[in-house]
Amino acid sequence: MAARRSSSVCNSCQFRQLLLSRRCPVPPTTSSKRRLQTAAAVEIRSPDDELVLRLPQPVGEEETTKQTKKSVKTTASRIEREPDDANGLSFEALYRQRDPRLETLRRLSNPWPEHPSGKQEGVHKGPLLPEATAAIIPHDVFRQMVHEASGPKAMRQALRVQLLRCDTPREIFKVVAVAMRYQYTAENLAVLEEPLIRALYRCRQHASDPEVLNTLNAIISRFRIKGLQVNPMLTFMALKFAARARSLRGMKRHLKVVREEGLTMSSNMFRSIIAKCSIGHRGLGEIRNGRWRRSELFQVLTGFDDCKHLPIEKQYHLGTILIRDDWQYLHGWVAVLARCRDSQGVWNEWVLWKDTPARRKPRMLQVPTGSHKVTTRHRGDHWFVEQATMSGDLAIAWKILQETEIPFHYLKPRTKDRLLDGLEHATVIDEHVRNELMKKHDRDMLNIEKATDRSLRDQYGFPDDDDGPIVAETERELHDAAEGGAA
Repeated sequence: MAARRSSSVCNSCQFRQLLLSRRCPVPPTTSSKRRLQTAAAVEIRSPDDELVLRLPQPVGEEETTKQTKKSVKTTASRIEREPDDANGLSFEALYRQRDPRLETLRRLSNPWPEHPSGKQEGVHKGPLLPEATAAIIPHDVFRQMVHEASGPKAMRQALRVQLLRCDTPREIFKVVAVAMRYQYTAENLAVLEEPLIRALYRCRQHASDPEVLNTLNAIISRFRIKGLQVNPMLTFMALKFAARARSLRGMKRHLKVVREEGLTMSSNMFRSIIAKCSIGHRGLGEIRNGRWRRSELFQVLTGFDDCKHLPIEKQYHLGTILIRDDWQYLHGWVAVLARCRDSQGVWNEWVLWKDTPARRKPRMLQVPTGSHKVTTRHRGDHWFVEQATMSGDLAIAWKILQETEIPFHYLKPRTKDRLLDGLEHATVIDEHVRNELMKKHDRDMLNIEKATDRSLRDQYGFPDDDDGPIVAETERELHDAAEGGAA
């Protein structure tokens, strides 16, 4: 038998429990009549479970008793006619219906606390950059904000807020025009390289890469006319967009600035600029911006035509920035030479690589757990063999493979397929080469069958146009058997 529920202190709750109970109520005593008289004034008004207290009028004792009984009877009949309201008032229903319960809790005077906005101890997260969540500020309002800025901090805040909302070159030029009216506003804009860079990257959604490059060139020129210091990040960004836009003039202009100002280009920046030339074997970057001309890209790498007469310390192509002792520089450099089909340049880099400390005294690499142990020598040798095949000169590729002494079956599948296309340059053909050649032959035949929509029979070697054999192959000999004498 379930334990009896303890009575509540609230008179309204007691009256509600009395009405919702299945047991027959005990006739009210004299002391409980006062409680019923007070509780009888409670009624249900809305389906939102709101309780409204109605104060009773002062009447006589007999009239009070009659009014109490009438109110109790009326309220009970109302609850019977509206079971949804009764269920909504029960604690069990509120527990089962969590959504209304949570909405009720949120309306209380002590709601659930929000996530703290201050710095949290022990929480390791990356920096979150602010993003614009509204439309761009009208130009006249923005000019008034800059004019009324009380100091450098307020002025930079106004410029930053507007730049974070710009997504077209026209909007960026408006911000630059307002800031360039006075020297002190121009100085505040020149130090906001991060909002400028983010606004220019956002422009790629509505403008082409050459248009973004022209916008960046105009901003840098305005800074130099005002005598302001141009942040190196803007110069490196201009190099990236010049590589994206396949602009020989832009690459020459900004590489000269890097050389004259003595800017230090990190390995990540060097590798990023190389990658913008679309040197991947799939060439996804060429879908947006087309392809570099080999002659122009070769000038960017090895020297411009009008600068070859200068001494090496005054030239400013990418080869002058290369650090061959650092693999982070070298591997991208070899890849872009192979992209230009400069097989002789790849061979020259291989000759220099053989005498580097990274190959003569190899060190172990910290590769992810579960991978094979790789040294600096293995990584470099594999990369040179792969890029030699990408350069198109398979004779040099087989020669480098012979000097590395790497087993043929250790190479990547695409590298093995390219080497097998120039099998006449191989010096030694072992069992692994024969097996890979047969596998390549099977793949090529399968590609031919898919392209021609024909299947080749293994026994006969000619296309099979039949929908299917009449009998199974296991019964073919039975039906093709020659007839002998009489049985």
